[in-house]
Amino acid sequence: MRPETMKKYILKFILIFLCLYIYMATSSAQDSIPSLSSAPRKPDSFWRRVTVGGNLGVQFGSVTGVTVSPEVSLRTVDNLYLGLRFLYQYYNYKNYYWNDDTKEYMRYESSIYGGGIYLRYYLNSLFDNFLGNLFAHVEYEYQYYTRPFINANGGHIYDPYGNSYIQGKQVVEVNSVFVGGGYRQPVANRVSMDFLILFNLNDSYNSPYSNPIFRLGVGVGL
Repeated sequence: MRPETMKKYILKFILIFLCLYIYMATSSAQDSIPSLSSAPRKPDSFWRRVTVGGNLGVQFGSVTGVTVSPEVSLRTVDNLYLGLRFLYQYYNYKNYYWNDDTKEYMRYESSIYGGGIYLRYYLNSLFDNFLGNLFAHVEYEYQYYTRPFINANGGHIYDPYGNSYIQGKQVVEVNSVFVGGGYRQPVANRVSMDFLILFNLNDSYNSPYSNPIFRLGVGVGL
């Protein structure tokens, strides 16, 4: 079996396992789910266990980038959250490819689409102070984008790593598995900032990430 095929089977297995775990945990939970804090709160309802948010990022210079990533999560059992992320990224690289025929650099522009599913567990049950805002995070993410050139031996277009290409369009798919953690900082009533440090266990040449990966986002409880 080819390594690429094996990776796809492993990632699908992880995703199925996560979904089954959430289903079983939710089925066995009590109707009243414990609070995330020691302060009195209204009785739980479905919508009070939902948090929406995400992150927005921009960068300028030799690489211009825009990232928009909304997300929604549901508190299932105790301090365990199940979340979904949606992703759009736009990148514009100046002088990225070298055309050996024209002896000049070429611009690289691409839009990336994707999404992910994650589990996040807060340590409230272990600490009753600020350490309770720490959390562990595991996530599977899928992305695809169109590259303006096609890999080909003997091509006269080169990327910064010496790989050769020819003119054309090539769809690239990227599967990533992130593990790590972070810290949630409350800033207002049911509003918080999330700081994450993640590592991609499935790093590859086509991946738009480099380890470690830092995220800054906002969450709003409904």
